[in-house]
Amino acid sequence: MKPHKLPVKKDGVMQYIVIAMGFIFLFLFLLNKKTRGIVFEYLAWFWFKFAVVIILLFAINAIFSFVKWGFHIPINLFSIATITILGLPGMICISFLMIMKKI
Repeated sequence: MKPHKLPVKKDGVMQYIVIAMGFIFLFLFLLNKKTRGIVFEYLAWFWFKFAVVIILLFAINAIFSFVKWGFHIPINLFSIATITILGLPGMICISFLMIMKKI
């Protein structure tokens, strides 16, 4: 019996990601040093907040599942990005949506 081969897409998304990353690096290369530093500082702050939000959502889900309140905030890209960009209002918004979903 032959092993089943998965179909390989020739025109995948990866080439578009590589092209977009090339344009981003070219854009960053063309900036002056002061502006480039500001952009990198913002990106570093954004990714730090992104990681903290993932840890925070995991901790909230662990606590609420331990207490058995039945409250669950999904850890997906939408909820993480919303809370990362909006901060505390984003957390309140996502929590409100989850509470309304239960009612």
